[in-house]
Amino acid sequence: MHDERQRASRDRRGAEFVRRLVRLIPVGLLLVLPAVGCTTHAQRRVQAEQHWKQVRADMKYQLAKQQFERGQIEAAVDTVNEALAIDSTSAAPFLLLAYCHLEQGKLASARQAVAQARHRAPASGEVEYTLGIIAERTDQMERALEHYRRARAQDEDVVDYLVAEAECLGALGYPEEALALVSENTDGFDSDGTLEMLCAQLHLLIGDRETAIHDLRLAMERSGCGAALGEGPGGCDLLIEQYGRLLSQTGRYVEAVGLLRPYVEAREEVPASVVTALCTGYLATNRPEPARRLLRDELRRHPDNAQGWMLLVRAAAATGDWMTARRGTDQLERLAPHGAQAHLLRGFVCWKQDDLLQAQEALQRALHIDPGDALAHRLIARVLEDLDRRGVPHPLRSEGWDRAAEEHYRRALQIDPSLTRGES
Repeated sequence: MHDERQRASRDRRGAEFVRRLVRLIPVGLLLVLPAVGCTTHAQRRVQAEQHWKQVRADMKYQLAKQQFERGQIEAAVDTVNEALAIDSTSAAPFLLLAYCHLEQGKLASARQAVAQARHRAPASGEVEYTLGIIAERTDQMERALEHYRRARAQDEDVVDYLVAEAECLGALGYPEEALALVSENTDGFDSDGTLEMLCAQLHLLIGDRETAIHDLRLAMERSGCGAALGEGPGGCDLLIEQYGRLLSQTGRYVEAVGLLRPYVEAREEVPASVVTALCTGYLATNRPEPARRLLRDELRRHPDNAQGWMLLVRAAAATGDWMTARRGTDQLERLAPHGAQAHLLRGFVCWKQDDLLQAQEALQRALHIDPGDALAHRLIARVLEDLDRRGVPHPLRSEGWDRAAEEHYRRALQIDPSLTRGES
């Protein structure tokens, strides 16, 4: 949750940063106007030269902002440094440089740039906000909270300052206080889905998934985001992904598929968690074939996605593709050797392929990890019965497969009395 919150915060803050820079006095507005009264020719020439320097610097600065927006970070650094070499009287280019360095992971350089901005705009909320981001990147959450609070004290009309403060409170273990803060200040902002998405994250922190679903549904309505193309203001992708995942996690599979299917189909690649949420929905609504196709493509790109392999095994088994299911269990045991589910699925697939001894070994591994798994006990009992019917010799002459099967059936019913002997 913390990693996703940081990712969402970083993406949203990066998208909003350039727009908010206009709150600072941009370079181009610092043009030196002619002084009132008489000026000498030499003074007018100095003023004209200074004016022209600032125009040139502003042109460079505007270009650097565009490069930053397009993700051309190296080019933006070069261009904003060119602007600063021409004129360095404004805080805005230094803040842009700080954000570039943050994108590059150069925290020390980002701090130096913010220090220069603070020298030029000591009462700037944007400077405090940027210092908060730097503190957050180094896990100094208490210090980050102080900066965000100072930023909001400087300018209460910037929603990102409120969001950052509330997120910090949540990360520090005070989600209820964060929700109260948002509730007290909601009326001061237009409803574009930002605060609703924040409330959803905070409600998830306190384990209230139902209210989080409600918040995200409101955020979708108010943001103007569309699932197929991600229409609407910045942050649509994050909102749709989080909403779709939560719908799937709470068993709202029809809604999850309805939201995520067009979203995934419209993109070449989406996060693995979104693919698994959609495929979980496919399987739960009895549509294994599209899940199998999507998961095979996903796992070619990301072969270390254990959850994806688990779903692929289920989808392949449901479509009778036992060869793919067997390969999937090989990958699962490689990626999650200490997880009982990997061995349980392998045991099931081997049983369906009539590889009984391999099935028995896999299920014994599953029960060694989780002796209280009723399903594993019942399944290994079925395997042992089949071994007995085939007349396969038991490794202990004094024992029999049938006696071991009876013991596993008995144990399965002790754990889960609702199971019946004939269930498969």
